[in-house]
Amino acid sequence: MFKGIVYCEASLYVYSSKETHEEEREKYITFLSSYIRKTVKITAVTIKSTGFDSIHQEQYTRLSVLADVLVPYDPVITHLNDYRVSGCTEFRKHFPHAGAIMAHSIDIYNAYRTEGFRPF
Repeated sequence: MFKGIVYCEASLYVYSSKETHEEEREKYITFLSSYIRKTVKITAVTIKSTGFDSIHQEQYTRLSVLADVLVPYDPVITHLNDYRVSGCTEFRKHFPHAGAIMAHSIDIYNAYRTEGFRPF
């Protein structure tokens, strides 16, 4: 049973070699844009910046990713902001190498949602 849906934003970095930067970046953005699992659905991917990392000698692209995250009901949680933290934790499970993750808001279900997102 899901208590609500948390709207999260995260920063993701795509690193690639100089020769394959464009195709790898486009492939990863396409993957992210269509990412949907039981508890996480990516709703938007935006390129924030690109550049060259001189230390590692790699191209990088910084992405901003917006996602809807379903949070399960927890009888121990008494404050709604704790569900926001739970949403960020759930997102981190799917993208462990993400940078900062922030929960913008949460919508609570009065009757608990029993099913997760369904892949198209």
